[in-house]
Amino acid sequence: MNTSIVFTPSQILALCSAIVVISGGVHVFMDFIYKISAPNKLQNKRLDNIELRLDKHDEIFKKDLMRFEEIDESTRVTQKAILALLSHSIDGNEVTELKEAKKELQDYLIKR
Repeated sequence: MNTSIVFTPSQILALCSAIVVISGGVHVFMDFIYKISAPNKLQNKRLDNIELRLDKHDEIFKKDLMRFEEIDESTRVTQKAILALLSHSIDGNEVTELKEAKKELQDYLIKR
């Protein structure tokens, strides 16, 4: 029952060689996995950067749209006032239309 376990030098060298071979195989396998996943990581990083830029562009476009709408409203009010002035200059009678255009222009400028 009391048997002792004895390792010979060749068995120890074989065990060390097996450990070296296995660790080399693991290293090669991990290197292979890293090289395979590297393009995906790079692609994901680029897509994240693009999404951030798109979010910034959406904010800028929203502000620009609001600005264009304000410009359109301003142009519309100004053109009504000019039309009223032209009508009054031609006829001399369009005083009520002129007063309405003036009031609308004043309202617009006050709200702005």
